[in-house]
Amino acid sequence: MNIMFINFNIGSTPGINNGIAILSAVLKKEGHRVGLIFLNEELGYGFNLDEMRKEIMGFNPGILGISLIETQLKYAAKFCKGLRDYYKGFVICGGSYPTMVPEECLLLDSIDAVCVGEGEEALRELADALENCREYNRIKNLWFRQPDGSTIKNRLRPFQGLAELPPEDKEIFDLEKILPLKNYQLETMVSRGCPYQCSYCINQSYLKKYQNLCEDTVSLKDYVRMKKVGTAIREITDVISSHPLIKKIAFIDDNFILDSNFLEQFCQRYIKEIGMPFVCNANPLSYSERKAKILKNAGCDDVRFGVESGSERIKQEILQRPVSNLAVMRAFEINKKLGMMTSSFNMIGLPTETKEEVFQTLKLNALIMPDTVKVMTFYPFKNTPIYDLCRQHNLIDYDKKLELDNYDTFTCLKFPREHRLFLQKVQTAFNWYLNLSLENESSKVCASLIRKIEEMNETEWNRFDFYAVDGEISQGFKKKGVPHYSKFVNRSLAVKFPSRHFN
Repeated sequence: MNIMFINFNIGSTPGINNGIAILSAVLKKEGHRVGLIFLNEELGYGFNLDEMRKEIMGFNPGILGISLIETQLKYAAKFCKGLRDYYKGFVICGGSYPTMVPEECLLLDSIDAVCVGEGEEALRELADALENCREYNRIKNLWFRQPDGSTIKNRLRPFQGLAELPPEDKEIFDLEKILPLKNYQLETMVSRGCPYQCSYCINQSYLKKYQNLCEDTVSLKDYVRMKKVGTAIREITDVISSHPLIKKIAFIDDNFILDSNFLEQFCQRYIKEIGMPFVCNANPLSYSERKAKILKNAGCDDVRFGVESGSERIKQEILQRPVSNLAVMRAFEINKKLGMMTSSFNMIGLPTETKEEVFQTLKLNALIMPDTVKVMTFYPFKNTPIYDLCRQHNLIDYDKKLELDNYDTFTCLKFPREHRLFLQKVQTAFNWYLNLSLENESSKVCASLIRKIEEMNETEWNRFDFYAVDGEISQGFKKKGVPHYSKFVNRSLAVKFPSRHFN
């Protein structure tokens, strides 16, 4: 059977969708032909319904699988509205958003079913049933919309054992276009699940859904899983062999260092079989000098830490993330001691957050001095604990939320106009605020610039070409050898120059 996936990624940074990659591998193993439409302007494929129609009809899929996150819902809805004018096959929707709100996704035009949770076995069974004209309405993990408007809500099977899965099919993506946009870093994952229950993440709600709907009893231990070391290694080596320009591996797991046994075994094989620099994510709470040394010896030159906020109150009361500033500083100190680079991920625009607490986040970053700093604006994902908090306090501007294409564009909370402008200025110019702490020429220049933008009204700010000014002063500092932070790639990311990232 021909099966085509559609990945909506409009207005967002392109990257490998690991869910589609593993589903493709499972289906190809069963002998199915798999195709993909990856919608992203940077890859040369924008939201064009006529082009999508041509691709679909040319591939002639028996199943059309829509991979969906919340910020892309409006594009999926437009696509589905006219889909039945030309496509008569089976349409299924899966991903994080359909799992969180399956009933809403079933209301979309043209959708026959929604996959709730993990879909490897469910999609394999669906394809087999449709191909052989067998009954499919009782397949676990699938919810079906009936002609009378009712819904068949099947129970969930236990979490998928990762040891049973083949290596991901990353080649289904146009890596020749994606890799240059990622500076030839290959993104991959070695695990699923996260033991932490931060309020802004779907992990807590996702596990609860399984506990409520699964046919068996499932626990947090069942949810957090690692791949077989050999499978994880092969997924990387297979791609490297076909794409020799790859120069770095990026492990995008929530916490790459969580399982100490896996970490040791994987790193031992990684040195011998891959031997390429890599970057990974880590939680400061589970970081240690021992783990850092294992990473460094295996070739890790950069660790990305979720700092999130410099306000202890925000972390405890709003984010439900018990990672103290002291724990953050200790983790960064370990890397500094070992000569490893660090990256810091942060959020601003959180519910109840004050201006002073925003500045606390910037001050913490000024203390730890990461090599790269990412500052994103908070986005309330539906059915997460923090979303429920925002909804209870009537904080969400749903019209504004619908306009956003990705989760770090701008706030959709009902802040006063003055505070919204403040957040926009800070996220745009946060690197200037960090430069204040460097006590060099960049500090003096940025202090003057900050005074200027803080006095701007909304009209003046919207006319101000921040990126032109930032680029100009950064070039000047580089020529003089003045250390400083400058924006890089997008508005959310800043890099400290001089930088080993560009050596």
